Amino acid sequence: MYKYFMQHTNEIKTSLKREYDLYSNAVAFYKKALQELEEKYQLSTRTFLKRFETGQMGDEADYFDWYAFAKLLTRWRKTQSAIRSAMQ
Repeated sequence: MYKYFMQHTNEIKTSLKREYDLYSNAVAFYKKALQELEEKYQLSTRTFLKRFETGQMGDEADYFDWYAFAKLLTRWRKTQSAIRSAMQ
């Protein structure tokens, strides 16, 4: 029984590690995308979000991507943090 339990525990740890790595890659992707937009428009994401959400930024396609990337980054980070906690 103990051996069976340990085998499943190791499988779960391996799966969590794989998921954590997936989320780490996604977080890195979105961080890079946001950095590029911040440099292009000389504006922090925080300031952009405030202006975008109040209708001050216009309707450029980049702005909708920027908004989506920022929201997705928040979600991916939250889930990544939960996975990290589960791994400990």
